Amino acid sequence: MSTRRLVLSLLRRRVTPRSFNAQKAITLFTLGTLLISMLAYYLGALGSWQQSQAQALSQLKTRIALDSAHIGLAYPLLEVPADIERTKAYIEELNTHLQAHNYPLRLQQLGTTVVTGPQADKRLLLKRPGAGELTIGYSLVPMPLHGGVSALPLLLSLFAALFIWPWFKAMEEKLQVLAQEPEPRVEKKSLLLDLADKSIRYGEHGERVTLANKPLCFYLALLDFAIEHPTVTLNQNKDVPAELLDLAHKYFSRLIELGHTIRKRPNFSNSLEKTLSEIRAALDEVFAEDVEQKDAYFPPKAHGEGSRSRVHHYGLSIADVSAFEVIGK
Repeated sequence: MSTRRLVLSLLRRRVTPRSFNAQKAITLFTLGTLLISMLAYYLGALGSWQQSQAQALSQLKTRIALDSAHIGLAYPLLEVPADIERTKAYIEELNTHLQAHNYPLRLQQLGTTVVTGPQADKRLLLKRPGAGELTIGYSLVPMPLHGGVSALPLLLSLFAALFIWPWFKAMEEKLQVLAQEPEPRVEKKSLLLDLADKSIRYGEHGERVTLANKPLCFYLALLDFAIEHPTVTLNQNKDVPAELLDLAHKYFSRLIELGHTIRKRPNFSNSLEKTLSEIRAALDEVFAEDVEQKDAYFPPKAHGEGSRSRVHHYGLSIADVSAFEVIGK
C-alpha cells in the first residue's frame, strides 16, 4: 500500500470519543494494577514462607546433630536402649522453639520415637558417626490464606490510578476536540477534460496540462470508445475504426463551436504514433503525483516488435464512465 493510501485509510478510521472513556479506562487500569499487585505480593509471600521452611529444617538438622548424644536416642552398637520419654520431651522442646520463632515446621519423629499429633509427611535420614542413621520425621506448616493478603497492593493501585488519571483525562478531552472538527473530505478523483481551455487534469486540484486540437480530440474519442466498445482491439497495423473516427470528428466540431479553431478537420488516421506520443507525454505530466492511477488512462506502448506489433492494442482499459468527465461537452 502506498504512503498516500495509508494516510487516507487512517483518516477514515478516526478515533471518536465513544471509543475512549477516561472513567472506564481508569477503572480497568486500577483493577488490572490491583490484580497484578496482589498476585505479585502473594507469590512473594509464598516464596518467603518456603524459604523460612528451608531455613527451619537446616537449623533443626544442625541442632539434632549437636544434641544427639544427650536426648535419649538408642545406640544399637553400644546396646543402649532409647529413652522414649526423654526423646519426646526433647521433641516438644524443639517444637516450642520453632513455634516461638514462627518457623513453619513441626517435628513429629526422632528415630523410633513418635509424638502424638499429625503424622509426619516428610522424612530424612541423619548420619551419626558410630551410631548409624537417625530418622527425622517432620511436617511443613502450609502458609495461611491471610499470609498472602495485604493492604499494600490496594494502596499501590490507588496511587498508580491517581498518577495516571490526569493523562487519561487529557487524552479524552483531546479526542473530543478532534471529533468536533469536520471530517476530512477525501476527494474521489477522476480525469477531467475541459474543452473550454483544452486542458486535462486528474482531480479538481490536479495539474492542468493543455493539448493540441488533434491529440485532444483523439484522446476524447479513445475514452468514449473504451466505454462503448470495450471488446474491440485497436491495432496500428489496421485502419482506425470508423466509430473511433466519428467520435474524434464530433469533438473537433465542438472545438470549432467553442471558437478554438476554424481549420478543417484533420485526418486522424495519419501520424497515429505521433498523436499517441503527444497524448502519453501529456498524461505523464497529469499523473506525475498519481502514478499508480495512470495505467487505465494511458494508451499502452508496443513491446517487443515495435509500434507495428500485431498484438499491440493502444486502446484504453477504462470500464466505468465515472472515471472521467468531459467539461463543455
